[in-house]
Amino acid sequence: MIIFHNAYSQDEQKFFVGVNVGVKFANKNYATRYSGIYPVSGNQGYLETVINQTNNYQQIYTLLGEKTFQVPFDSYPTNIKYSPGLLTGVTLGYKLSPNLQIGIDADFSKLKIRDFFSLQVDDPSNQTSQAQYQLGNLYGEESRFNGRFNFDYIIEGETVNFIVGASGLFSAWRIDEHFAVFNDYMMPLFSKHNPNNNFSIRTGGSGWGGGLNVGVEYRIKDNLVGQLMYQPYVQRVDYLNTKSQIAAFGSSYIPDRFRLEHDITLRILWK
Repeated sequence: MIIFHNAYSQDEQKFFVGVNVGVKFANKNYATRYSGIYPVSGNQGYLETVINQTNNYQQIYTLLGEKTFQVPFDSYPTNIKYSPGLLTGVTLGYKLSPNLQIGIDADFSKLKIRDFFSLQVDDPSNQTSQAQYQLGNLYGEESRFNGRFNFDYIIEGETVNFIVGASGLFSAWRIDEHFAVFNDYMMPLFSKHNPNNNFSIRTGGSGWGGGLNVGVEYRIKDNLVGQLMYQPYVQRVDYLNTKSQIAAFGSSYIPDRFRLEHDITLRILWK
C-alpha cells in the first residue's frame, strides 16, 4: 500500500503483504445488548429474571446477611459501552501504479464490557428513610471480524508519505460471554455458553459498511514499511433486528442503521 520510489519499473514488486495491530473504538449503542434490561417474559428485564431464580435469590440473600432485596427499575446501567479493543490482522495488496494501490485487510478484535447493576436491600435495622443499595458487576465479551477492501492514493513526501483513500467493509460479530457477578457469585446471562439460551435470539451476525483511510507511512528498511492509519467507518449490522427480537427486547432493541466506529492501526508491510 506504499510507494516510496519515484522510479517505477516493470521489475518492481507489485504485490505486498503485512501484519496489522491496533485499537478498535466500537459504537456504544451496540453495547446495550449487555445491559440485561431486555425482557424475556412480561415487562421483567432478563437480569431481574435471572436474579429472582430460586437458587440465585437464595445465594444473594445469604451473601447479604439474610436480608431480602429487590431489583429496582433503575438497576440497569444507563451508559454501558465497550472498552477499546485490541485489533490484530493481516494485509494483502497490489500496486496499480506508483501512487495507486488496492488492498484487503482481515482484522480480528475482542471487545469487553464492564459495568454495574444495583440491588435495593430491605434492612430492618436501617433507621433512615434512605434506601440501601448494593452493587454487582456486569461483564460481556464480543468477537469482531472486519474484512476491508481498500483503494488508496499515495502522496509522496521528503521523509514520509501520506495516504488518503476509501474502503468497503464486511463485518461479523459474535457474543462470547455475558454474565452478572455479585460478591464473587456468578450468574450467566444470555451468551452462547449459557445452556438456558433462548435460541430464537441470535448470538452472532454480520453487516456491511464503508469508510475512509487517512495515514502516514515511513520506510524502515529497503523492503520494510510502516503505516500508521486512522480509519473511521460506518457500518450497518444485524444486531437483534427481526420481529421476534424486537418483541423480545422491547426498549433495548438496537435499531438497524449505520453507526460510526473508529480503528487506529499500525501496519508493517513487506514489499
